[in-house]
Amino acid sequence: MELKESDFKLLAHLYHNNREPISKIAKACKLTRDQVEYKLNKYVSSKLIIKFFPVINYLALGYNCLAIILIKTSKEYEIGSLLKNIQRDKNIISYGKAFGKYDLYINSIFRDEKELSEYISNLMKEDNISDYTIIKPYFTELYPLKFLNSYYKNDFSIINESEVKIKLDEKEKKILKSLSKNGRAKIIDIAKETKISSELILYKLKHLEKERVILGSRIQFDMEKLGYSFSTLLLNIKSFSDANKEKIKKFAKESKNVNSIILSLNKPNCIIQLFHKNNQEIKDVISNLKDILKNSEIEINLLLINQEEGEINTLPFL
Repeated sequence: MELKESDFKLLAHLYHNNREPISKIAKACKLTRDQVEYKLNKYVSSKLIIKFFPVINYLALGYNCLAIILIKTSKEYEIGSLLKNIQRDKNIISYGKAFGKYDLYINSIFRDEKELSEYISNLMKEDNISDYTIIKPYFTELYPLKFLNSYYKNDFSIINESEVKIKLDEKEKKILKSLSKNGRAKIIDIAKETKISSELILYKLKHLEKERVILGSRIQFDMEKLGYSFSTLLLNIKSFSDANKEKIKKFAKESKNVNSIILSLNKPNCIIQLFHKNNQEIKDVISNLKDILKNSEIEINLLLINQEEGEINTLPFL
């Protein structure tokens, strides 16, 4: 798919503001309404944009255990059977194949450690799992599409221990479930699906944003159509002092290839997710990381990530 500079500018804007009305998007990107509508339809019909989805504050909903599960299978051809078993699970946000030390990744959310432990126990009943690692983030920050020269000042943390817990009513659950299917759904379409008035939906959405249940929005792209690949660096930093953490955060925020950063108490204690065009860009990121942490002992494993299997589901438990 051939993309022009105007496409990249529009995609970068949509990545953060996909619930904006067409007129506001057009003004921000210096395009006409018709141009924006045409391009949006083209991106969706060509599957360049796979899905619009909301970014959810899980802690505010009482889901306190975000976990990334990395799995090594005993036989590569058995990955398919594992994928089938997890695709409809109520705890799974996204999952897919990986290449490197592990064969499969699962992004998941649980109410507590007990629920996570039960899930792992059931998962380990699969006789084709030879090894696994659980990464439990205590800090996660998402960034703009910097490789498209987008530097919107709306990167944010999705984990904050001080969050106030919110109890959703049934109507709010229906609205969020509808929004999780299509983050750009119009109010009138959500009203038709949920049988809730447009006025109440608008009020509820503003309330959920004010209470930081909905943190923002993102787009699930087919990165290959953008000409990019997705990889993850698994870092274990021996002396992970506060000073080193700040260095890593600053690097992640400024690097054009870094899409997000995760800090964890267990090994690996830092996970950096990258968008890159070629292997040289990965090498440059690793080289820069080693340079800023030159006084620390650091272990780095590269995990090449396949496109997610199916659509991201940010609210699998609803």
